Amino acid sequence: MILKPTSNRIRLTLFFACCFLVITLQAQKVNTPADPAYYAMDREDISFDDEHVLLFNHRGFVSPRQYSVTQFTNIWFLPLGSPRYEFNLNFFDKGTGRLIEDDVPTKWKSWIDDGGSYDPLGSNFRPNSPSIMVTQDEKWQPNQYTRTATFHKEYNKKWVSFSAKSWTNVSFDDDEVFIKLTLTNRNSENLEMTIIPNQVAEVMERYSKKGAVKGSNKADSLDAFTLGSQLAHARVSSSIKEVSDKGFEINIKPGETESFYFAVQFYEPKDGTPAIYQSDIKERMERAAKKTRDMLSWAYDKLPKFSSTNKQLEEYYYRCMLSVLMSRYENPSFISEVFWAVGTWPYTISWDTSYASDVIAMLDPQSLKGAILTDFEQVQLKRTYVGWNGAHWDILYIQEPFALQLMIEAYIRHTGDYSIFDEKAAGVSVWEWMQRWVTELQTHYTNDLGLIDVGYNTEKIIEIRTDGYNHAVPITNTLTIDLLYTMSDWAKKRNEKKLGQTYFKDAEKLKGLVNEYMWNEELGWFDNYYPDGTKGTIWTYHLFDLLGTDFLPDHQAYRLVSHLQEGEFLGKYGMYSIARRDTVHWDLIDSDWGGGGQYAGMPGRISRNLYQKGFAGKGWDVLKRNSRYVHHFPYLPQNPRTDVPEQDRSSMPLEISAGAGLEAIVFGTFGVKMEENKLTIKPFNHEDIGEATLTDVIWKGRKFGIQLTRKTFSVYEGGKLIATEFYGESVRIDQ
Repeated sequence: MILKPTSNRIRLTLFFACCFLVITLQAQKVNTPADPAYYAMDREDISFDDEHVLLFNHRGFVSPRQYSVTQFTNIWFLPLGSPRYEFNLNFFDKGTGRLIEDDVPTKWKSWIDDGGSYDPLGSNFRPNSPSIMVTQDEKWQPNQYTRTATFHKEYNKKWVSFSAKSWTNVSFDDDEVFIKLTLTNRNSENLEMTIIPNQVAEVMERYSKKGAVKGSNKADSLDAFTLGSQLAHARVSSSIKEVSDKGFEINIKPGETESFYFAVQFYEPKDGTPAIYQSDIKERMERAAKKTRDMLSWAYDKLPKFSSTNKQLEEYYYRCMLSVLMSRYENPSFISEVFWAVGTWPYTISWDTSYASDVIAMLDPQSLKGAILTDFEQVQLKRTYVGWNGAHWDILYIQEPFALQLMIEAYIRHTGDYSIFDEKAAGVSVWEWMQRWVTELQTHYTNDLGLIDVGYNTEKIIEIRTDGYNHAVPITNTLTIDLLYTMSDWAKKRNEKKLGQTYFKDAEKLKGLVNEYMWNEELGWFDNYYPDGTKGTIWTYHLFDLLGTDFLPDHQAYRLVSHLQEGEFLGKYGMYSIARRDTVHWDLIDSDWGGGGQYAGMPGRISRNLYQKGFAGKGWDVLKRNSRYVHHFPYLPQNPRTDVPEQDRSSMPLEISAGAGLEAIVFGTFGVKMEENKLTIKPFNHEDIGEATLTDVIWKGRKFGIQLTRKTFSVYEGGKLIATEFYGESVRIDQ
């Protein structure tokens, strides 16, 4: 054997070492929360019906269908919409004369619901049953749904054998859905097929900012590529050049793989019909994916970065972030440039937004200011539901002023900008609007005793379907007390000392009345007070919002928190909105406030309040339970069940208020408290959190980090250690 020169052996060794290092690094690549792949979930692990699985890109959304490689439904690209629309591609194989269909979800539903269509379990082999795609794996991540399928059948000694893989996403630039479809011909003969668009919808709507649009919304097939009503059309286009009157013509050689691109475009008829052949669909699809990546990266960079050896909690933090981000619309048809929706419903409501107001303030404080001004502009003490095209219906939730208080506090906390009070909406300053809200409460919602009385109508507070939670309700009164104290502080800040004194006296008076007429010492709870002088105990977790105020005496706080017990308010995934002991009001259907489930924002808000009141163990208990949802939901829904990870179809699969969970970790677990002239950090650790870090906490333009270890915590500024302390101590940073 002839030995190579030593230098060559060294070079060769280094070369293979480098190759091994590159391969190892690629294999160990870990996606950060700035990457959509971080949030990926197998469809089989997601506890949503199809209509709740969303592909969203800040303009609108659609829902991909499970058990199909191309089908999607639930179109919302306002002002265009068709929630019952169904799209899929079918495949006509010319070699066998067989139609291979890809609408199994529709067939299956029909079979189950009314015995129509065919049983998919018998398809491909029972006599006279259809040939269908056999689907395999499906994976969701933000604005991308990936599916694989196979077809492998012999008809009269002729084989049809191919594999399929698809990627689906939605555009940010226009009202369209993209599909990339890759087919591999496994046969020994050419795979010659017509790809046939299949679109089904009863109605296709177009809305406007001014109201209903004239014209029929009934949808009909216009040609092989177009479905539409007088108001809206949907046209299927492709990168495939060869087109017939049936569909798109393809021919794939044996053993070869080809990719095709499709765009389903939704448009107003007056805008003209898109071309059937389009060469740039791939580039448009890539731009859509880039927008999603850019927005995730933007949010990740703006918010404090959290890591923990408790990976469930870490994932929960970022799925809370994702839930807020997926509620952000930048649709040019909407009434504001940035529109923070409650979730999938196209409304912005202050109560929902308030649960994520610190998250929004950290992400984009100007958009939070915009949401505050939009509310004052549209609500005007009368209407709560502010749609994408303006306020609707004379329905008012009396939580409005308390929610606006939280939003304004969050905006000031992160910006220090008190000039927001001088901003005008509908010709009236924010400060004047807040004074009007106080006047409204004291004039139209105050009884002879001086308690805040909302009257008989339960819906003015929250939606509990049983009666009794009305008239003088504890949380409405106690939040009014907190509002009055806050208004007093704001008035003094504005050098309106006399007004400040008035609000302070009003707060003290109402606090005395609440303690006299509503506190139940025996039960350790606040009762409802009715016009005839009787009282009623409603065991609602709504009352725990009181823990977020500063005036609650310690003994009352301890008594309230004592009810946070397993099976009373605590369940497997968080909290019951009505305690199980309340057999009069507990309701499994309307679960977010009525009993068997929880509103998305409440566990996080209650956890944060518990931490800040010194009940860290209880705060962690609530947060830990709620974080279990990450194994079942890609983003947090409106009112999931507390005992099982389930969201009913009648409510939203997405809620902006989920941001409260992220806030609980930052301001609760890590004990961050931002004030005008100081930052205080007093974190708490728990055995099952382990070691954890929070970095990029921004205060007054300065960046701080917090590291939790088993016995101590450390605080850093710009990577430089400020202090290491035992738990129970705090670190104060002055301006």
